[in-house]
Amino acid sequence: MKRITKYILLGLAFWFLLFLGWEWWRSYPKVRVTPVSYPESRDARIDSLLSQSLIQYLIPGIAVGIIKNEKLTYLRAFGFENLKTKDSLTLQSQIPVASVSKIFTALTLANFALEKGYSLDSPVNSILPKAKKLSSDFSQLSLRDLLRHTSGITDKRGLGSVLLNQEKRQLGNLPNLLNSPKLGNRQYHYADANFDLIGYLLEVSEAIPFELIAKERILIPGGMNSSEFVVKWPLDTGSIQGHQRTFLWKRIEPKALKLERFPSPSSGLVLSAAELSKALIHLSRGNMGTFGDELAWLKSGEEIPAGFQSIQINNSGFIGHFGEQGGYSSLVIYSPDLEVAFFLVSNAADKADFRREIAAAILKIITP
Repeated sequence: MKRITKYILLGLAFWFLLFLGWEWWRSYPKVRVTPVSYPESRDARIDSLLSQSLIQYLIPGIAVGIIKNEKLTYLRAFGFENLKTKDSLTLQSQIPVASVSKIFTALTLANFALEKGYSLDSPVNSILPKAKKLSSDFSQLSLRDLLRHTSGITDKRGLGSVLLNQEKRQLGNLPNLLNSPKLGNRQYHYADANFDLIGYLLEVSEAIPFELIAKERILIPGGMNSSEFVVKWPLDTGSIQGHQRTFLWKRIEPKALKLERFPSPSSGLVLSAAELSKALIHLSRGNMGTFGDELAWLKSGEEIPAGFQSIQINNSGFIGHFGEQGGYSSLVIYSPDLEVAFFLVSNAADKADFRREIAAAILKIITP
């Protein structure tokens, strides 16, 4: 018996060592970028900070944009979009922004609701066509509940959902994948399913694919002509590669992006830094921007638009959203009071809170 136990332990040790070797082989060392020496200007200080951040946080590539007084004052990309091919990350690189997608899904819903005359408190089932209405368990849910994550709906996670084929992951099949809302617990509970249900509502109400609705109603008017809610991933063999930290070594390795459904109104927006900067200019202009009517509808008398997050950085309040999924991280924030807007997109999973740390450091530079 002792001999069997010994062999089992030796076998486990062998496989563990094999795993460590495999992880080392497929991972990448730190990206080493020469920082700007003794920067004096504002832009040079930000350049230096971002160059150092690539090393400090093991980030393959990062792009940052800053809007000050409703004007784009900084927009640059650093590092690589793919460490294997050594392709540089550029301002035109198409990168997934994960949950930042929810901002644009919320704006799409607002544009639709304004045109059709719906309010934030309109019941979901009152909008859906008769043949597509949800069960009575969902009869009390309003658009506000979905946008503010107070519906009682939770994400359906588990082995069954992981094994679903791509056909069953289609947005039109969403009602068959939803858990009934927990009507006794209608407090805030963050769930991607809320925004995917918004996408389903738009798609069946308009009888047009959600990705086309979002593009026509919000993305193109916002100057985001090449941005899209993707219906497959990767887009091609040259797609940008997400990365995560290795289990043990202080290195990074590729990580696959797996979306819950295609298209994914909650997480599936892919865009470039150049186009995100255009959208953020509109958001920073509030009611004077292209999205002014949509933001007013989403606010409905409240300070934070439904579908957006309230974010505190350096003791200042911002409106925006965090995003992280499949080796990609993003942050979009703006402050009407400070007249500052900022975004960060990266192909690295954020396990060190680098989005908040970098944002805080940059905001100290531009708002001393």
